[in-house]
Amino acid sequence: MRRWKMQLRPTHAVIDLAALKHNYHEAQKRLPKNCGILTMVKADAYGHGAVPVAQVFEKEGCAALGVATVEEGIELREGGLKSQILVVGGLLGKGKEGAEAILKYHLTPVVHSAGVIDLLEEVVTRYQVPGTRYSVHLKVDSGMTRLGVTPKALPQLLERLKAASHLKLEGVMTHLAFRQNAEYTKEQLRVFKTEGEKIVQELGEIPVWHIANSAAVMDGPFDRLRVSGALDERGSSLCSERQKYWARPGIMLYGIPPYPEYSKKADLKSVLSLISKIVLIKRVPRGTKVSYNCTYTTTRESRIGVVPIGYADGYPWSLSGKAHVLVGGKKIPVLGRVTMDMIMVDVTDLSEAEVGSEVVLLGNQKKESISADQLAAWAGTIGYEIVCGVSKRIPRIYKQ
Repeated sequence: MRRWKMQLRPTHAVIDLAALKHNYHEAQKRLPKNCGILTMVKADAYGHGAVPVAQVFEKEGCAALGVATVEEGIELREGGLKSQILVVGGLLGKGKEGAEAILKYHLTPVVHSAGVIDLLEEVVTRYQVPGTRYSVHLKVDSGMTRLGVTPKALPQLLERLKAASHLKLEGVMTHLAFRQNAEYTKEQLRVFKTEGEKIVQELGEIPVWHIANSAAVMDGPFDRLRVSGALDERGSSLCSERQKYWARPGIMLYGIPPYPEYSKKADLKSVLSLISKIVLIKRVPRGTKVSYNCTYTTTRESRIGVVPIGYADGYPWSLSGKAHVLVGGKKIPVLGRVTMDMIMVDVTDLSEAEVGSEVVLLGNQKKESISADQLAAWAGTIGYEIVCGVSKRIPRIYKQ
């Protein structure tokens, strides 16, 4: 096991790299053999630690690594990653400074507007080796209404790209907004194909196409046409046999289904466990108030265990009075409000519980488990937010 920093408090996260590899291959086996996998490691690899996780995916042969921001791409380069790194958020308003960083650290930006083309062209012209062209990807907004060029704005952007002598369009992508809704997804694919045909008409064949997210991968198996998202009702495709196509899984790689109802669609293994210990036990009489605002009152003589984790660690305040933890392989309730640094749990019925007993807040203990989706249900959120919210002050321990 490898630790990021000195660990004095007993609260930590364990990252199971074998489970990470397993989930990567679960995605891979659902895809055609010649489909590349762009592994999403944005948001510190969904809270799992960007550099160690990316190193695993690089060794497994991923086509590229996906991040949201330029800073995240720089972190990977400084961590020694050699793979292509796609910055899906593009410059995010960073302007010339962001464009220079993109070039310096050999990152591949996703372009969302015509203005970015001129900025990148200016910077690349100044710093790029003469006679070479710098790769960019283009995102089409097919219905997410977030980043991406709209169909109306696409002609202007393509004109700028055609005029850019130092840039080349390597890839085209879009993002599915409502994967469970077949009709809305079908309409997004129609828009993507229509706009994709315009791109090909203006610029010629595009080397890479990608659209399939975790939900699309888990819906597999599917063929080359479906994974590119460029399939119409007649079966014609934007992608020729000479072109590449990628899938773009994210949350499934970390053992969490994109939607709870997808939990049976693949054999995913949870990668992150959140573990602590009981650091104090006190016996209190019936009628004792527990935690802030006195929202919980004991109904019997009780043994209260104090666990050093709180909302500053990413254990949500919204779990107050709702969550359970595992002690001795049994689920026991969290009492009262979650505080910044600590929670209180009821160990009255666990005579074996003592100071130093292991507490699992997320993960497995004996035959019981608490998943990210279970925590999310208690907190009224989604599994993504649970793992992404695990604070930097929680040491990550990497289990090989």
